[in-house]
Amino acid sequence: MIRSQLRKTATATVTATSWDEAHYDAPEGAPALAQAEFPLSYTGDLVGESRTRMLLVYTGGDPAEPASLVSDYVGYERITGTLEGRSGSFVVTLEGRHESGVARTTGRIVADSATGELVGLHGELEAAATDMTYEVTLSYAFEPDPAVH
Repeated sequence: MIRSQLRKTATATVTATSWDEAHYDAPEGAPALAQAEFPLSYTGDLVGESRTRMLLVYTGGDPAEPASLVSDYVGYERITGTLEGRSGSFVVTLEGRHESGVARTTGRIVADSATGELVGLHGELEAAATDMTYEVTLSYAFEPDPAVH
């Protein structure tokens, strides 16, 4: 049997259970550089947990009012869970921008990073977060299994 390479869409509700951030370069009068690490939990079409690490550059806003902050960020996230009844893990490379109280993130599943029953998974991720709980959309497909050809 040959698996279809048709793109599918999965949606999940994501909850950040904590946020650990530290500035590592913040000279007076210049954009601050920071790193953040945080766990996420997924429910919906994708069920699981992840660990994310981001690098951020803050270019505006007031740290006393987090919704006012302006930043660009990049990072990696390893998601371990179940999609379409298949279990395993995969890594997503992330990039985005936070401004006007919204963190808009896009991501791509890193080639050959999927494990277990998720081997062959590829696709993209999109999210717009205004809080610690938000929706994620994953557009994905599985590569055909060469063992069945």
